[in-house]
Amino acid sequence: MPGLSAHRTLAEVLQLIHEVFDARLSWIMLENEGVNHLEVLGDPLYVDEGAERLLMALHQQQAPWRVKCWHRDVGRQLYPAEHPLAQELQCGVLCRILPLQDDARAFLFLAFDQPLLAPGVLRSVAQIIAEKLHDSITELISRERMAVELKNIVNQYRTLFERAPVLMNSFDKHNRCILWNGECERVFGWTLDEINRQPDPLALFYPDPEIRRQVRESVNYSPTLEMHEWYPHRRDGAVLATLWSNIMLPDGEIMNIGVDITERKRAENLLAFQATTDALTRCYNRLAILDHLQQSLENCHSEQNDTHFVMVMIDLDHFKQINDRWGHLVGDDALLYFCQCIREQCEGQLRLGRLGGEEFLLLLPGTSAHEAIAFTDRLRAQLCSEPFVMGEATVTLSFSAGVIVVAQNNCERAVLLTLVDNALYDAKRTGRGKTVVTSVSS
Repeated sequence: MPGLSAHRTLAEVLQLIHEVFDARLSWIMLENEGVNHLEVLGDPLYVDEGAERLLMALHQQQAPWRVKCWHRDVGRQLYPAEHPLAQELQCGVLCRILPLQDDARAFLFLAFDQPLLAPGVLRSVAQIIAEKLHDSITELISRERMAVELKNIVNQYRTLFERAPVLMNSFDKHNRCILWNGECERVFGWTLDEINRQPDPLALFYPDPEIRRQVRESVNYSPTLEMHEWYPHRRDGAVLATLWSNIMLPDGEIMNIGVDITERKRAENLLAFQATTDALTRCYNRLAILDHLQQSLENCHSEQNDTHFVMVMIDLDHFKQINDRWGHLVGDDALLYFCQCIREQCEGQLRLGRLGGEEFLLLLPGTSAHEAIAFTDRLRAQLCSEPFVMGEATVTLSFSAGVIVVAQNNCERAVLLTLVDNALYDAKRTGRGKTVVTSVSS
């Protein structure tokens, strides 16, 4: 049978056999891993049911068979009595193609509308066809199984692509988005179609042209483990924190792989804030303000006038009396009010930290001793004109302060703290409510 080869499809194999034998009805059924594949030539009506009914009847006989022949009335085996082919089909042959793979079977059926050969001859011809078809059918089954496996793999990767909690997208060289997974749509709020309606889709996420340029330059055409942190915009205008890397696909396009770290970033910022901030006053805590003091000291150089700074140590006068008379909650409110007044009187950059209790350290960069004294005078004036109010009572807060100017890095932090603390003590010892200036030389 010329032209019968393993690379042909099942339909092509059946067409060739059908034409060579001039059959009235032909079909090949493959049973592969519980799935039936039926190819029919002639009259497809009722064939599915008829073929399965015929094979089921033979299976119930429980007798081994290779070829079954009908030299008359084969149509009645397949069709209901009222169907024309039930009367027209005369002889037929059904052959089982063996051996095939473990759980696969194949059957070839040919039927004719007139008597052709004696049953013995027809049986022999069928066996020859079955032998000829063995390699082709086996190859077809292998190809179908491979196709199913590939389809399953593709479906698995498609499911992974769509459902993975990772941002995955790809843009072609014309800025058209060609891949946009479900996580991208969920996180950013735009669909693939909506993105591709934009002349420059990247502008949806990065309105700043310079940022867009940097994002495009970050795309690598070779494998890299480097991650870039970007802050794209959501559809609702919220700014996200994301980490991105990219890989090259087999077709040369670049796939961007990202992770939304907005919540993690927010948690990190909150932890950093809590680690450096006094829980009550929202000033720097003791550790943080001392770190800022150390940094200011390391950056201080005598030849650079803009690096000098002033340390102001402040302590509320008679604060214990407020706590004793009105309670610690009122005392806490008084501390909050006092810090608010300090912030209102400070101009420019300010570092305010709570050393403990009612004692604070203020760092004023680029400030002179005269300016520091003027600041404390303004603060006292505000506290007098705007006393702290608690219910119907008012309290005029008072404070003492020590000031020291740091113009060069020639003194240890501990020494500076001792000097300014001594100045504060002198202010309290000599009557409170005043500011005492000291110096490194003193």
